Amino acid sequence: MKLFPQCLALTFLVIGLCASSLASTPAPEFVRTIMPGDRLRITVEEQPDLNRIYAVAGDGTVDIGLLGRMRIAEMSAAEAADYIEAELEKGFFRNATVTVDVAEFVEGNIMITGAVGSPGTISFSGDQIMTLSEAILSSGGLRREAAGTEVKIVRWRPGGSMEREVITVDVQSMLESLDFSRDEYLRPRDVIIVPRLGDGEVQANEYLAIGEFGNAGFHPWSANLNMIRAVTRAGGINREGILSAARVLRADQDTGQYSAIPVDMSTLFGAADMSMNIPILPGDIIFVPSSQQASRGTVYLLGEVSSPGAILLPMGQEATLARTLLSAGGLGRFANDRRVRIMREGPDGAKQQMEVDVGRILRTGAFEDDVPLLDGDVVIVPERLITF
Repeated sequence: MKLFPQCLALTFLVIGLCASSLASTPAPEFVRTIMPGDRLRITVEEQPDLNRIYAVAGDGTVDIGLLGRMRIAEMSAAEAADYIEAELEKGFFRNATVTVDVAEFVEGNIMITGAVGSPGTISFSGDQIMTLSEAILSSGGLRREAAGTEVKIVRWRPGGSMEREVITVDVQSMLESLDFSRDEYLRPRDVIIVPRLGDGEVQANEYLAIGEFGNAGFHPWSANLNMIRAVTRAGGINREGILSAARVLRADQDTGQYSAIPVDMSTLFGAADMSMNIPILPGDIIFVPSSQQASRGTVYLLGEVSSPGAILLPMGQEATLARTLLSAGGLGRFANDRRVRIMREGPDGAKQQMEVDVGRILRTGAFEDDVPLLDGDVVIVPERLITF
């Protein structure tokens, strides 16, 4: 017990030294870039009818009236404003004045797996600032067997495809030297993989199961391993797992970049579709998401629709009103398709309502006038009045 005050004093001394070192080696400056799933408030002083909230689609584009679709993902808000101004000045205005800011930030959990104290998910929104080292420390830090010099961030590439990029970071050196100048800022839906020491040698004998598995983590690879055997070896899939949204992430032998192979496990295990029982290669990552990880959120269909209830918004692509109603079975027999309402909570918390002539969109095929849906939207399809 007499040693406790000394230990406490030593602890505060170490914290003080760390704070001093951190002050001298700050993390790189954070510049927030536009991401798919963001909603942008764009104003054009010379053309007020363009002033509204625009959704950034899964391919990183926004549809701006006069200009059509423009790819602005990975730009800062200021860079996007300059880009839109330049395009407007090419054919519409001598001088254009554009402002861009993020009205709603995309959200998505960060998943951290491998040799850390507490693997799992971290709730994260695009308006938060979190670095790789902070995420690892909040997950219990590096374990003794961690290969901290080879920590990987697996990140979706903009474009709406399944391609991912891999960023390798020497976290161990940062933590030992307290030099965070090479730290990485995280994004929603990043996957952090902390390999174990020796993985460079035993990689050929392992695969990684992450997400909704009974026993997520690294597992031994063996010859002729297929999806069924790999899932069984990883403890099966939890009830929360979305079987139809499973992916196998596989590294290219030349570039090291990961591509995603969609695997519908619901047909594999439900309908015995052996075409989904693909070979698992050494170094593969099998990912089975939860319902929240497999979607951008939920919308609710009420009234004269064939399948009322909650609908998950697909990840990686834009969901619009008319197309969502079609995919949910269409409208009811007595639907007033000219006055479909969307109830939505605005960025300031105020309730908003918009009315859409879905019937015209479906009859004419004018899907360019379709309205993007957001997480939490309530779609109400009223009955039409029947007169005799």
